[in-house]
Amino acid sequence: MRLVIAILEPAQVEQARQALAAVHVARMTICDAHGYGLPSSAGLAQEVVLEIAVNDDFLDRTLETVAGVVAAGGHDVQERVRVLPIDEAVQLYREVRGPEAI
Repeated sequence: MRLVIAILEPAQVEQARQALAAVHVARMTICDAHGYGLPSSAGLAQEVVLEIAVNDDFLDRTLETVAGVVAAGGHDVQERVRVLPIDEAVQLYREVRGPEAI
């Protein structure tokens, strides 16, 4: 299980959501954020952070899709996409644990 974190421009959110839905990745968290110290900006920049928890068999397609959206916006994928391990996932309302909870 992995957590994919991607930083996008607000205008890219719908494109990312549709592209991920096309590869059967539909659950994600979308957070407003502000970037500071970016080379393209003199001050704070409005951004969006996508957090997508995936099982290992969905990781490659999720990364390819998100990387395509980030690159289409003219950004460096290595600076805007991160992957973190998830040790445990829990769905409290169903009392399900592990990969099935994702």
